[in-house]
Amino acid sequence: MPVSGRRDVLVCAVGLLIAGTAHAAEPPWLVYCSNDFPPYCWADPVKGAVGMDVEIVRALLQRARAPYIIEQMAWSRAIVGLEQARCDLLFGMVATPERRRDYHLVGSFRDGEIAFAVRADSVLTFNTLDDLQGLTIGTALRNSYGSDFDRATHFSRDPARNDELSLLKLAAGRVDMVVGDRFALEWKARHLGVADQVRLLPKPLVVSPHYIGLPFNRSDKAARLEAALMALRVEGAIDAIVQRWRETG
Repeated sequence: MPVSGRRDVLVCAVGLLIAGTAHAAEPPWLVYCSNDFPPYCWADPVKGAVGMDVEIVRALLQRARAPYIIEQMAWSRAIVGLEQARCDLLFGMVATPERRRDYHLVGSFRDGEIAFAVRADSVLTFNTLDDLQGLTIGTALRNSYGSDFDRATHFSRDPARNDELSLLKLAAGRVDMVVGDRFALEWKARHLGVADQVRLLPKPLVVSPHYIGLPFNRSDKAARLEAALMALRVEGAIDAIVQRWRETG
């Protein structure tokens, strides 16, 4: 078993102890998340699942007294797993009308600012979607960037497996812009060594709340997570986690 798998099993065992007699016989919840979306969620070779969202969701599951196992994979595969109800929950989702129709959405548990990155010497600007006329925009597979952007047809999309590949395309001049979470794009540009070759445009496309998605036949689990989220928000625990990550990366 890989190190990350051993860690998740250990976390599950700890979760079972925390759950106590009320949920002692409950099977572990199967949690899906991305393996490649730093600084929110990624797979560390030693620590397993790490990141801001991972820390928030672990706190929620502990408060909900839920045993759990985390499985990480490509986002596109995780979405398919949720569609087929192979997991109990998937976190880090942006709400769309279709997702609200198809799943329980718990949250939001944090906001993300969707923004555009351009090359450092680019004269491109963004104020409205009309400014994207005729451009090629780097996107990530199976991601939503708000309904207006998702439905627009006056520019081209160049989807990649992740933001890192899109940023490398941008630095190489293969796309005009990259769209994504501002904090994540800044973090990834630094770690790719291209921070001096790209810059983030100041105006966001949208401020995007992020949710935890559950299949509709997990209503009880969704209710427990909502209650846990409300409790941690009142205590200020969620805000404290977000603030620490934004200050330290």
